[in-house]
Amino acid sequence: MMKHFIHTVCTVGISLLLVLTQMRVHANVAQPGVWNAGGTVFTMLYPEDSLTFKKVQMQQERIYIQLYKGYAVVKGTYVFRNTTEEKLDFKMGYPINGMYAGGGIDLNQVTLDSLSRFKIKAGNRWLPLLKEAHPELNHDNRKTIPSGDNWMVWQMAFSPQESQSVDVYFIVNTNEAGIRNGYNSERKNAFIYLLESGSVWHQPIGKGSFYIQLMDGLMPEDIHGISPGFGFRHNETHRLLVGEKTNFSPTPKDNLVVTYHDRNDTFSFDRILVHSEELFSEIGELSAETLDNLSYTETKIGDPYDVEKTFLGGLPGLLTLFVSFAPLLIVVLAVAIAIWAVVKWIRIKKEKNRGV
Repeated sequence: MMKHFIHTVCTVGISLLLVLTQMRVHANVAQPGVWNAGGTVFTMLYPEDSLTFKKVQMQQERIYIQLYKGYAVVKGTYVFRNTTEEKLDFKMGYPINGMYAGGGIDLNQVTLDSLSRFKIKAGNRWLPLLKEAHPELNHDNRKTIPSGDNWMVWQMAFSPQESQSVDVYFIVNTNEAGIRNGYNSERKNAFIYLLESGSVWHQPIGKGSFYIQLMDGLMPEDIHGISPGFGFRHNETHRLLVGEKTNFSPTPKDNLVVTYHDRNDTFSFDRILVHSEELFSEIGELSAETLDNLSYTETKIGDPYDVEKTFLGGLPGLLTLFVSFAPLLIVVLAVAIAIWAVVKWIRIKKEKNRGV
């Protein structure tokens, strides 16, 4: 009878051990990073003319960002150069809905449908925008071309070796973002400028300058985090942060991510858009100033991906560990019971033999 019991215990233990070695525990952990942020991808890559883009170099980009509570106003000034002896006549395009998932280890997910009041000027002339549908692009949001059925498209022409300046304006909703790290998450405002998408151009990008002005009563302490690698400095008078990159071929680590201020549940983006021209005028005034001549001080700003760790946020991870190691614990317990049973049986048998 004892032999049968030991055999049963060992069989159960071995079976559980086999299950353990073949078992794969899938943790339901969302990718860390910033989700559903307002911002821009800015490839300007129109699919039919994609081969032309390696002939055009983005020599310089100056990005002006005014951060408000719930939204951001953006002006981008770009200098493009035709690097060939050919005359180039092509379309540029910008997706106006869908998602783009950029970034490396940390996700940088931009909601493109928050792009509003987009307008573009080239050679001091406002360009007409055409809407076109490209559903064939809406299948993979991890490619250089962002997903989205609807595109804004405009025509560009370059003479051989010609350089042109292009200005764009738009407003984005930053109030719907979330920062996630494992099971911990926070609702913050977030703006993302996905520089990695600039890899479609003739490389390298000569220089990128980035000016972030805090509006709407925002203070430096309201900035939760900002991407490293830009060398941001601070001017207190203008509440301005200035950073730059030079001679770079953009990769995910070059993305500009800014997380700031808590989410406002009563915020109405539509009410903001009514004042778009006033907002564009204000950021135009900022871009006209000689900002590089101001005095700046070094500043330390946190990691935009940092999330406060909580017990409830860590609980799912502990449960995952428990599920992972539970079979092993059962096997160890089964073996311990078997050993105890054998020792106990031997003692009982010896006592009986003594009694005889």
